[in-house]
Amino acid sequence: MKKGMLLKGVIGMLLLFPVYSQAITLSAYLQVKQLLTQDNPANKQLESVTQAYLNGIANGLNFYAVAVKIENQNNDDFRPLYCPPPKIEQNGDFMVKHIDAYLDKNPIVKQKQKNAPIELVYILALQDAYPCDK
Repeated sequence: MKKGMLLKGVIGMLLLFPVYSQAITLSAYLQVKQLLTQDNPANKQLESVTQAYLNGIANGLNFYAVAVKIENQNNDDFRPLYCPPPKIEQNGDFMVKHIDAYLDKNPIVKQKQKNAPIELVYILALQDAYPCDK
């Protein structure tokens, strides 16, 4: 039983943090967003790569959250990280919308957490947008 949970945890972490890439920091995310506002032919490729990366993060976190919820459905002490409404589609656009809303609401995060992986900022944004009842 514990081996199965450990294996699922490792698989979940691999889904959250791609093996062949390094996590993007909040500072790098903000720089990329700034670059994408400029009129530059190279931005098409940057936009595609960024969208693919963010889609992977959003999908990985969503799949992991569902797997953990299923695994703990009979555990009365289980509390999910966040509680979105049913049938919500998490993708790169969804991720950007929530990160940006979180940063607008908490501007100090840009200075204090500039070296934090964007994945962790995304989790904070989801927790802020979709808190769970206690």
